Amino acid sequence: MKRCSQKPNSVNQNQTIRHILHVVALCVAALIFVSLPAGFGILRTLDAQEALAFKGRISAGRINKYIYANSALWEYQANRLSEVAELPGTDHSLFRQSIVTTDGRIVFSDANPLEAPVAAHREPLVIDGQVVGHLRIEASFFAILMQTLFVLLNAFVLATLTYLTIRRWPLALVDKTLRELADEESKTHQAMHLLRQTDVLLRERGEQLVAAQKLGRMADWTLVIGDEKPFLSTIALWLLRMPEREDTPTLAELIALAEEDGAERLEQLMADVIRGGVMLSIDIRARRGDGTIADLAISCQIAARDGARVTQIQGTIQDISERKDAERRLEQLAFYDPLTGLANRSLFQRQLNLALVRAKKGEQPASLLLIDLDRFKEVNDSLGHGTGDELLVRVSQLLSRTIPKDQFIARLGGDEFAIILFGERSRERIDEVAREVISMLSKPMQLGRAEALIGASIGISLLPDHGASADELVKNADLALYRAKDQGRGRAVFFEQEMNRLIQHKMALARDLRAAASEEGGLEVWLQPQLQSPGNRVVSFEALMRWNHPVHGYVSPAEFIPIAESSSIICDIGSWIMRESARMAKAWIDAGGTPYEMAVNLSAAQIWQSNIEEDVAAILAETGLPPHLLCLELTESLLADHAEGRVRRTLTGLKALGVKLALDDFGTGYSSLGYLIQLPFDKLKIDRLFVSEAPRSPRAREVLQGIIALGHGLGMKVVAEGVETPEELALLQEFGCDQLQGFYFARPSPPAMAFAYALRTELAKPARLPAPAIISAA
Repeated sequence: MKRCSQKPNSVNQNQTIRHILHVVALCVAALIFVSLPAGFGILRTLDAQEALAFKGRISAGRINKYIYANSALWEYQANRLSEVAELPGTDHSLFRQSIVTTDGRIVFSDANPLEAPVAAHREPLVIDGQVVGHLRIEASFFAILMQTLFVLLNAFVLATLTYLTIRRWPLALVDKTLRELADEESKTHQAMHLLRQTDVLLRERGEQLVAAQKLGRMADWTLVIGDEKPFLSTIALWLLRMPEREDTPTLAELIALAEEDGAERLEQLMADVIRGGVMLSIDIRARRGDGTIADLAISCQIAARDGARVTQIQGTIQDISERKDAERRLEQLAFYDPLTGLANRSLFQRQLNLALVRAKKGEQPASLLLIDLDRFKEVNDSLGHGTGDELLVRVSQLLSRTIPKDQFIARLGGDEFAIILFGERSRERIDEVAREVISMLSKPMQLGRAEALIGASIGISLLPDHGASADELVKNADLALYRAKDQGRGRAVFFEQEMNRLIQHKMALARDLRAAASEEGGLEVWLQPQLQSPGNRVVSFEALMRWNHPVHGYVSPAEFIPIAESSSIICDIGSWIMRESARMAKAWIDAGGTPYEMAVNLSAAQIWQSNIEEDVAAILAETGLPPHLLCLELTESLLADHAEGRVRRTLTGLKALGVKLALDDFGTGYSSLGYLIQLPFDKLKIDRLFVSEAPRSPRAREVLQGIIALGHGLGMKVVAEGVETPEELALLQEFGCDQLQGFYFARPSPPAMAFAYALRTELAKPARLPAPAIISAA
């Protein structure tokens, strides 16, 4: 009875054991079936999400730099932002990116379709601590899903085998096996975790290295001696813009990219490194795979040896285009004229010194051509600075096309240019080049809506015959240029030794002029009457300087005034003529004569190099001349060359003394209605250019009439200079000009003759004043 009862118990126990084994087997199988794919899926998902976040940080960093440099317009540069966001070496079909501003506006978004499921990551775009938007990067996890399904299939097979195995083997063996499996699984998990951490770290370090190399624009290369193809890193191919190809380029193909003598220098670099065993580097220019030119720094050193034989070399390639461009820009600023692009005076001085050294050694003769544009000032004054600059650019272009590229051209300043002809010994050939330049520059030039007709004069000195130094060569060429202009312009003249006498003559005149201004030795004041219209009665005189030299006789003002203006003498003689004019006008009044206004020209030096208000006040106090009888004439060019605020203060101070102010040569300088409106002028003097053209040009007549009407409208008297014909007089009277001055009435003459003529006009006998025995240009 007991056995019978034990058997069911044993069966029950076996059934219980089998049931337990069945349950355990099912549980283990279920655990394997669930945990393996779930763990794999979770780990792969976390890894992919970390990779997506890393890509997002890299892209956001690149975009942040671009937005920082373009903070004003970055929201409207979708194409450029998409280029900046691209990560080289990455398959962009597997993810897409978009930029969204803080107000929700999408700046750009990739159109890449992604298979579900899709994961996304957001990175803020921060400029100066402020979030200006977000970068959203998305990637498809479809591949991870497929891999997880594959693991799930394998887990199902493993779970089935595990279930069958647990059902077959004894529980102890199952337990032992399960324990061993658990231990191995734990070790495997730890190993996999360590491997995964190492893989992530290596990947991060690799990506950081790539990013750093891209930021530094530096890559590495290696060459096994004897191989045709060097190893080039991915960044090196990126720097060289090499097209995608299955095989890497050969060494010969890479060397062929070098421009100019770069190929020979690269080959020499590698030969020197192999021979000397030291690290060397050179800078070259190379044409990259996309056709652009880049500046590259190439370094090279030995990487491996087999005994004494070098078996491998290695080095770096760095793109230094930005630095080289900056150096070239600095050189351009230091040695080239910003307006014309030609060499400036500094580079000219350097080239002339080098040419002189070679010429002295007998290596290469050379010649210096100094070019001065004729009538440039007239174009600049009449058409404005903008047109003058355009003319200078046109001249530089013509010179660059005419003179061979192996010769040297420079702009020295203003309208002065220079050419250094290397290797030319024949005077005939040099003269031929000079005449070709003159002929080219003498042709009409179309400038905007105006046409300019200038010309050129050239002075030539030969190296080394005409100077032991660069300064002497320039001085002698300048002497030849002076002679060319003195002979009528539009010609080329070689330096001759007797031209030095011209310099001595000018220096002697300067000494004598200074003595004349300080010792009252030969300076005279001549007067030219200004007549009222209508009536033709003298109402004022213009005081003009004359110099009766004790040796040379009367010296033309065209000769001694430039000498005076180039030094401080002009201030002395300017004060002298003002004092003498005021003195003689007061003496005439004291003798019972009719008071006449005395007009005196002020030079720029008197305005800006002396206290003109104090000088005028002292002269008025000294001579006793009523202030309203002194008229000071200023030219438009004087006003344009200095600060308007200072001009206004100076003229206001003069006006406070009670003197009159006249704007001289109106219309030929830097005409501006602002001068007439803002500055306290009493008179407007019309240049004789408009007067002489009016009888034969309808347009000139309209301009002349308009200037007179403008002056009257502003409450000023209008004075016309250069009246020489009855036709000019008739027009001016018809247009209502207030005062007239010119050879038609009287030339400049000594004071006695001028006052006598004025008396005749008062007696209604305005006969022309005969020319004095000595006639000088006004």
